[in-house]
Amino acid sequence: MLVFILAVLPAWAAGDTLVIAQGVDATTLDPVNHQETPTGNVTAQIFDNFYRRTPDGKYEPWLGEAKATSDLTWELTVRQGVKFHNGEELNAEVIKFNFDRLLNPDKPLKYSTYFKPIKSVEVTGPYTLKVTTEKPFPLFLTRLTYFWVVPKQYIEEKGDAYFANHPVGTGPYKFVRWVKDQEIVLEANEGYWAGKPKIKKVVFRPIPEASSRVAELMTGGVDIITNLAPEAVAVVNGSGVAEARTVPSIRNIFVVLDVKGEGPLHDPKVRQALNYAVDKKSIIEHVLGGNGVPVGCPLNPYIFGYDEALCEPFPYDPEKAKQLLAEAGYPDGFSFTMGSPSGRYLNDRQVAEAIVGQLAKVGVKVELRVQEWSSYVGQILERKIPTDAWLIGWGNAQFDADNTLFTLLYGGTVEGGPPQTRFSYWADPAFDKVVLEAQSVVDQAKRQALYKQALERVRAGAPWIFLYEQEDIYGVNKRVKWQPRPDELIWAFDAEIVK
Repeated sequence: MLVFILAVLPAWAAGDTLVIAQGVDATTLDPVNHQETPTGNVTAQIFDNFYRRTPDGKYEPWLGEAKATSDLTWELTVRQGVKFHNGEELNAEVIKFNFDRLLNPDKPLKYSTYFKPIKSVEVTGPYTLKVTTEKPFPLFLTRLTYFWVVPKQYIEEKGDAYFANHPVGTGPYKFVRWVKDQEIVLEANEGYWAGKPKIKKVVFRPIPEASSRVAELMTGGVDIITNLAPEAVAVVNGSGVAEARTVPSIRNIFVVLDVKGEGPLHDPKVRQALNYAVDKKSIIEHVLGGNGVPVGCPLNPYIFGYDEALCEPFPYDPEKAKQLLAEAGYPDGFSFTMGSPSGRYLNDRQVAEAIVGQLAKVGVKVELRVQEWSSYVGQILERKIPTDAWLIGWGNAQFDADNTLFTLLYGGTVEGGPPQTRFSYWADPAFDKVVLEAQSVVDQAKRQALYKQALERVRAGAPWIFLYEQEDIYGVNKRVKWQPRPDELIWAFDAEIVK
């Protein structure tokens, strides 16, 4: 039974203010130095990207336009008349500064890896540039949707650390204040180049507990909440105040297995056994209220490169799991540790607990360690996670297999290729070879064929416990005109408060 505690209504939670509650706080306000959707939802209000992703997954020119002039060169034209919140003008020199910042090997940023193929950037006019790449770069336009533009003069004067906490962009909202773990307050940029925002103020509040988010929604303290608990949907829909709004997500949820070393998780038979031992359908039905679709690979149907046959979920088969464990030399099972966040994804802690219980049925004992999100994701990004496995989600907002297969699984085993990526603990030379090759193949049919080969290797190697494609559930005050997107972006510029 859900119990809601009435909260005192804040003064700003009415009128022309939109209040958004996510399960976690932002980790930075530098738009190209994070890899978390909750942070991106905040920075997307403050900054503009060079190309914008539409709700249906396509991309369109935004702060400028790029055209290929050869297999290795691109011409960029910058939108004129755009100003940053501090009055700085957007021009070609600013765009070059942004590329240089991302490509600086001495200070790599979280998004730097997306632009590695770029060899040089040259200003050719006040609003034009020439970008030259080391090899054909078919992903350049989609990568420009991750090219969030920051101010040159402001950062040069204030420095990156100050900027990360006091951001200045060209976007529809200006930064007002950030009280960590309490609120981020933004106000409308009345001179926004794409039009005056309909909503005057936007507030982001981190509320980890699902029941607390619902209570705030029901009492008018917030207008949009993420990860609405399935058991609260009927209550919210019957409240007369708010309603649940859902959308199938680009995000897959999975458990990464640390396959380094010589322990049980190093053996692909063991990893396959774990996939057979987890009942995805039961978790989706009983923990997520039916809000998910089982998957058997790192991709889902939104993503280019997806192959239905190779992404068929591993069936729940505990007897086969026991057989594979015995064949691998673990007839009595084994033990390992697993991490999980709480409040980041829909019922994430409960999902992790269900996995622990199901693995115990085949003799695998798991010690679950639940952590607060910012510490958890920080350890993952710095490759300092203290557990043998960890539950995590990945929303591929580039809608291309490379942003999952390379970013999360490329092990750096190909001679001349880049080193192991930040998230990968798996090393398969055959997989690495085809994923690296696909990055410079322009023909989409050939790229699809290469990704099929890559998925075959993933299926055999089972470096993760594949779980499900998430269905996102939002609780939304009825006064808010807004529809959720598959890429999980909450963009206040698209919203309107109906009075």
